[in-house]
Amino acid sequence: MELFYSNRVEDHLAIINNEEYHHCMKVMRHNIGDELLVTDGQGKLFHTKIISDDKTESAVEILKTLKEEIEPSPSIHIAIAPTKNNDRFEWFLEKATEIGVSEITPIICTRSERNQVKQQRLNKILISAMKQSMRLWLPKLNEIEKFENFLKVNSPLINSKFICHCQSQNLPALKNRHRERENVRILIGPEGDFTLEEINLAESNGFISVNLGDSRLRTETAGLVAIHTIQLNR
Repeated sequence: MELFYSNRVEDHLAIINNEEYHHCMKVMRHNIGDELLVTDGQGKLFHTKIISDDKTESAVEILKTLKEEIEPSPSIHIAIAPTKNNDRFEWFLEKATEIGVSEITPIICTRSERNQVKQQRLNKILISAMKQSMRLWLPKLNEIEKFENFLKVNSPLINSKFICHCQSQNLPALKNRHRERENVRILIGPEGDFTLEEINLAESNGFISVNLGDSRLRTETAGLVAIHTIQLNR
């Protein structure tokens, strides 16, 4: 059975709405009585049955909770500058979801090539990628934020903070600085990299400068390498 997402789950009912409703009832042509797999994006997988359809949303009865996963550890929060080519940023979001990012914050840097994103569209991409990869946790997508403002946001749940850049040839590798099971926050800059002023500001706010290897990577590639590096070290 195909996996569907519901952001409204209460007791023994879940609501399929918005794009999920269209895909379920109009594209896949499901009807009342059909059984579906549904996730709440918070670690639960349900076996359900469609019990109503009012032409804008459907209610499904939860027949059984098939799986209940704890939140993936470590938590990986990527703050990344959106690419000029929107397709490349959307590709990053898709692949980051597939390999297990926890949270994403688009950031505006001095050399940023894009200072706005389509939040609703990007959330749809995250949902689609979560379903395609059969993951049960939907990454959190934050509103786009200025670099300096993001640095001021602290969380007691974050163990380590890293800024990845190419402004120095003597940086330690991320894989050598991250300790097993540490929750992390990682900064990934635009194609022109962070400025020295931004790097200094990040370091003064507790971020550790690291590299992702010997190659100069595109922004979206760097983001995926950072996530995968943490995943391998969990």
